[in-house]
Amino acid sequence: MFEGWMFLLTEIWVLLLLAGLLGLFCGWIIWGLGKNHRALDPEDGAVSGKNLPPLEPEAMPGAPALPPGFNLDDPPEDLRRIRGIGPKIEAQCHQLGIYSYAQIAAWTANDIAHIDAQLRGFEGRASRGDWVAEAKALMGEKGQS
Repeated sequence: MFEGWMFLLTEIWVLLLLAGLLGLFCGWIIWGLGKNHRALDPEDGAVSGKNLPPLEPEAMPGAPALPPGFNLDDPPEDLRRIRGIGPKIEAQCHQLGIYSYAQIAAWTANDIAHIDAQLRGFEGRASRGDWVAEAKALMGEKGQS
């Protein structure tokens, strides 16, 4: 009755191992290859397979101007206090020439649309986060008008 039991047990374990490997392979294909893990490459400006123009101030016609009386020798204000701005967005804002709450508070709807388009990887963040209202509130805390 139990003459071929060792062969059957071995066959079952081999089949279970093959099924597990097949499951891992299918999972790798479904979840691993479905995502594009390409990070920002400063050498070629590629993000998720898209080539983007370099982020440079001269590539942005009509960028919001500095407010009157703003001195570039003063240290820039901490833009990260505005909800939705982290270190990366703050660095992009500085590349765009945005250093103060007064600049952000003076933005018009066209300025917001322009900045939204310029924030690489964070498009639309300025309008969604209502940075203008946040900047005005922070200016009120500092006693600016």
